[in-house]
Amino acid sequence: MAILTRDGANLFYETTGQGPTLILIPGANGTGDIFKPASMFLKEHFNVVTYDRRGFGQSKLTGDMPQEVADINSTYRLKTDAADVSALAQAVSGDEKIFILGSSSGSIVAMETLQDFPEIVKQIAFHESPINTILPDAKKWQDANNEIVTIALTENFALGMEKFAEAMRTVELDKKMMSRADVDLTDMSNPEVQGMNYWFNYEIRQYTSRDIDFNAFKQHRDKIRLLNGTDSKGSFPQDVMHVLGDYLDLPIYDIPGAHLGYVQKPEGFATTLMALFR
Repeated sequence: MAILTRDGANLFYETTGQGPTLILIPGANGTGDIFKPASMFLKEHFNVVTYDRRGFGQSKLTGDMPQEVADINSTYRLKTDAADVSALAQAVSGDEKIFILGSSSGSIVAMETLQDFPEIVKQIAFHESPINTILPDAKKWQDANNEIVTIALTENFALGMEKFAEAMRTVELDKKMMSRADVDLTDMSNPEVQGMNYWFNYEIRQYTSRDIDFNAFKQHRDKIRLLNGTDSKGSFPQDVMHVLGDYLDLPIYDIPGAHLGYVQKPEGFATTLMALFR
């Protein structure tokens, strides 16, 4: 366990295993502990880095964010997330290129990292990304996310999550794991609830509507792996990945589990990822 001091935040991270560095970027939950089941297998071939994204878990903010950060067009948090990945890579591996996996909204952080810091990337995997700007009906999905955030912040988080699951066409396997039935969603002293509030305010709209330069990714096609879960067919993120695959002329690889496959089927998820990265 270690802390990396950054402008505006102290990043909590952990490393395990030996080999080339692999940074795992978490999605909406924001904390690296969600990757622990898969890390137990990945560490056989990689120096695995898991971390809490700034503002989540044990990665505490040490300064104020810009006032406009809640605006749908704000890129501040996504830019700082990508810069944090680059700083982690430097801290752990120096100038050696690294492997990266980003899942769900963590994949959008991975995309921003490839866009802003391509020099650090050896290979990079995007797992079930919910980004909507590559879709022909992007405005429809952005309007839906605006409505979800309004419901969550003016009514309650539980209803917001329910509407989000509907929009994402979340499969039952994931719904059960994402359920917060055992958590009092009105208790803002609970770190999980604080993280959820942070996500609704600053991420669900801003990250999914990020205008990534996907055309520039064509020069990095040999570095990119696109992943869809074997058990989440028909979900919104899987549709996104197919559109992205067509645009970049890249195959979609099946990886065990659903949207949270690294928890649901960690050995199969890790084995497949290791094979793709080799």
